[in-house]
Amino acid sequence: MAIALLGATLLRMSDDFDRVALEREQVVVDNGLASRVDEIGRSVVPQVVWDDAVVNLDNRFDRAWARDNIGTYLQVTNGFQLSWVLDAENRPVYGMVEGADAPPSAYGVLDKSVSGILATVRQREAIRAAAATDEATTPQSAIVANTTDLVGSDLYVLSATLVQPDFGKARIQGRRAPVVVTGYRVDQTFIDGFGQRYMLGDAHLHMVDARSEPDQAHVGIANPAGAVVATLDWTPQRPGGSLLRKFMPMTLALLAGLLALALLAYRKAHAATRAVVASEQRAVHIAYHDKLTGMGNRRALEERLDRLFEPGSAGGPRYALHCIDLDNFKEVNDISGHAVGDELLRIAARRLRRIAGSSEMCFRLDGDEFAVLQPITTGDEAVPFAEQMLQTLAKRYALSVGRFTLTGSIGTSLQDAADHEAGDLLRRADLALVSAKREGRARFAIYDPAMDETLRRRRGLQVALRRDLQAGALHMVYQPQVDRDCTMTGVEALVRWDSDEFGPVSPAVFVPLAEECGMIEALGAFTLRRAFEDSLRWPDLKTAVNISALQLRDPGFPDRILAIAAETGVSPSGIELELTEGVLIDRGKGASTRLAALKDAGFSIAIDDFGTGYSSLSYLSRFPIGKIKIDRSFVVDMGRSQCADVLVSSILQLGRSLNMRVIAEGVETPDQWLRLAAVGCNEFQGYLASRPVSADVIDRIYAGERVEVVGQDARFAPEHRMAAA
Repeated sequence: MAIALLGATLLRMSDDFDRVALEREQVVVDNGLASRVDEIGRSVVPQVVWDDAVVNLDNRFDRAWARDNIGTYLQVTNGFQLSWVLDAENRPVYGMVEGADAPPSAYGVLDKSVSGILATVRQREAIRAAAATDEATTPQSAIVANTTDLVGSDLYVLSATLVQPDFGKARIQGRRAPVVVTGYRVDQTFIDGFGQRYMLGDAHLHMVDARSEPDQAHVGIANPAGAVVATLDWTPQRPGGSLLRKFMPMTLALLAGLLALALLAYRKAHAATRAVVASEQRAVHIAYHDKLTGMGNRRALEERLDRLFEPGSAGGPRYALHCIDLDNFKEVNDISGHAVGDELLRIAARRLRRIAGSSEMCFRLDGDEFAVLQPITTGDEAVPFAEQMLQTLAKRYALSVGRFTLTGSIGTSLQDAADHEAGDLLRRADLALVSAKREGRARFAIYDPAMDETLRRRRGLQVALRRDLQAGALHMVYQPQVDRDCTMTGVEALVRWDSDEFGPVSPAVFVPLAEECGMIEALGAFTLRRAFEDSLRWPDLKTAVNISALQLRDPGFPDRILAIAAETGVSPSGIELELTEGVLIDRGKGASTRLAALKDAGFSIAIDDFGTGYSSLSYLSRFPIGKIKIDRSFVVDMGRSQCADVLVSSILQLGRSLNMRVIAEGVETPDQWLRLAAVGCNEFQGYLASRPVSADVIDRIYAGERVEVVGQDARFAPEHRMAAA
């Protein structure tokens, strides 16, 4: 059976190869024949598209010229057996047949055959005449039309070529140009030359429709009416039969050997099939599981959620989806390396699997983000489950490099009967997670519809901020900084946004918003430019401007801030750049280099909110810091917490030891002022002296006026003394 099947297959393949080869040959020869016909028609062009032809065939008819340059030349040089010159009315005025002049009546045998190509030439001539602007001086392409037909018992290639100038020195004088009609006999000599060109060794011509002749390849030659009047035939190549004759004996011998090995091959194939099945199962597992933790990935979660929302699952259990994010995981990765981060992720994944009780309910979505599906009967069951995950994640992690403590934030969404799409459940859990992280992290939040409103408001704020920032609608305020004598020594520049749509928006809202949506560079440039411009009004005061982490991270920031200073005419020595501790942590050599460049340019560098960042103080020696600002959280607790008093005193001693200026911010009561002064603080900033005010108010204080500001204690109102400054 196998031999018979193979033999039949090979025969079928051989026939298919031969059929395809035959069809391809016929297409190639058909295209070649059409190309040869076009080539014959084009060979007339040099004698007809010629200024002399226009003069001697149109401007005046010179029969001798027509005989020599049309009839005789085309017959001797190109082998045309028929040549006729027709006037503007398509009437023959000269003809040569087989090398001898012919009377006009001899043209009648061609009239029907060439009427179609004549009409084509005249139509194209009319189209050109309607579009032409200067026929006499603009060279025109030749107008030629070709056909094939029987003339008597012979087959001819018939061409009609419009008489026209080549370089425009002559102009057609008649209503229409003359036309030259030529005939080239298709005989065996023609076929032999064509066969040599296309490697058709036995090509021959049948003067009838012989396409039914067996064992031959055929190309029909049609007349202008579309009827086949002759057939070009040749013996086609048979690659399939040649291959069959060459390889059949060898194939049969090989098949006999293969049949002998069939039993062994079957056993091995069976084993290979099992291996393929196992490989496919591994591939499916990889496609739906996270390689690091073995949990399902985002794709697996999405398919699992899709099944929950299938029509047939409506009566099944409800679910709570918990999206979990590890707080400050990036710092672990950056400080200890990705290998330690991966180790921590594996431990966190094991803890979540233990709580869920099934690995099929746990998923790692991306980076440090996980998801857990919890079957529930009531929504109240989700709360203790989320609390248990928070407590478990907050336990210390014993890693290869030491012990770490890390917390997690959780966003929870409950499956609702009104839900129709799995994406809604995941989207709501993500919203709840964002809410939990904004509220301080290390907590969970259950989705509430108000979160959607919060998201819409946040998107509206983004649009409004972008619009107002482009329009320059934000404004600056300045909070005075004073010494013990209430002499104003500087101001801190603070940006404010009063939106027409949302009213006053806190910087604590719109500054992080600008960082998230890529507007922090524009906001920073706006703040710097306005603060620099306003600082020119107070030459002997330091103007402090806050710098964000994203700005300092940019290698081009020093060049941009120097460019703004140059444009506004500000001296860097009058500007103080304030940075939070978090900006400096883990920024490496890049931040140090950029700060050094700014320091060298003349800017002062200050640390804002000192004491609230990271415990390491190494940056005080690594970075060119000249001033420390004690955070208001320590100032508020002075007198109420002995620890706060000790910390403030320690910060002041540290500043003096490092030869740095120290200023306390958030000073709101006389008691705080006095306590700070008692431990050696010489500079103050806060509502006790003045809340942030407009540049115009600073102008008045700078001019020596005592200005009353709402909320201040008049005894501590800032003053400006030129001598003191």
